[in-house]
Amino acid sequence: MVTAIDHSTEFRRVLFVDDSRLMRYAGYKFLNGYCDLAVAEDGHQAWNQLKRDETIKMVFTDLLMPVMDGHELIRLIRTSRDPRLREIPVLVVTSQEEDGARELAISEGATDFIPKPFSPDDLRHALVALDEQNQPGLRPETDTDRLSIHELVQAQGAEPETFLFRLHQALSFHQRQQLDITLLHLQLQSFWQTRNQYGQAWADAVMRNVHRVLVHELRDEDAVHRTAPDLFSIILMGTDRTGARVLTRRIRNRLSGSSMRLANRSVRIDLSYALQFPDVNADEDPAELLESAMQLLRWRTASSTHTDSADVS
Repeated sequence: MVTAIDHSTEFRRVLFVDDSRLMRYAGYKFLNGYCDLAVAEDGHQAWNQLKRDETIKMVFTDLLMPVMDGHELIRLIRTSRDPRLREIPVLVVTSQEEDGARELAISEGATDFIPKPFSPDDLRHALVALDEQNQPGLRPETDTDRLSIHELVQAQGAEPETFLFRLHQALSFHQRQQLDITLLHLQLQSFWQTRNQYGQAWADAVMRNVHRVLVHELRDEDAVHRTAPDLFSIILMGTDRTGARVLTRRIRNRLSGSSMRLANRSVRIDLSYALQFPDVNADEDPAELLESAMQLLRWRTASSTHTDSADVS
């Protein structure tokens, strides 16, 4: 996976097309600062923007949309009389359940695809990858550079988009019912070391082992999502601070400092934890909640803090 984001793309004008307001917001949050982003709610709106705005250099589009879907938008772009439009990169953002639609889009002229749910790096790496394809010699090529965008984003195995959608629903429900809600985040500190030493498959195997333990400890109504390659985020429904801390201690006792056998090697499971207690009456933003948790965990890792649990206000 490419880990460095090149900010030389930040002035590129990019159009993000999706009929979901939440997905458009996620696209804006993830790409803000990395490009000049425009958004559209459907293919018809997007096509009008593309004809008007000659500065748009790339398109991210959903396929299933009202008024005009992504397939028709791609066909209009690729059959346009304007060479600028015919050559513009179009990345299709689809769910794994849309295999047939995705393959059709590629045959219609889509440049590549990004599977939903996507992470911030899925979109940002797409900007970098396409820039590097268009600028040979920009920097030395590595093995990961030769991967397609699809292969790059699939390797991350994360689902932040689904988490944001579920959290939006959960916050609305808890506001209506005036119930407590808690978010618990667990970061596998050894993920990247395991990946670099033994490969992606082994790092993901450790994450699956952690996931099995979490599912065993959680209730059916709780939801666990892999929001980054090394991070699980859990929505604890109707859970107050005391209950959340009791659960965190129980999970920590099960997992922290344990190890997992991979072939003839033992991989240590070191976890960092963060708890969040959203105010259900304050219209908390799901993307900002996730970002603040990630920032805290990154800061604690960088500062070599050894305590493995923290609250986020």
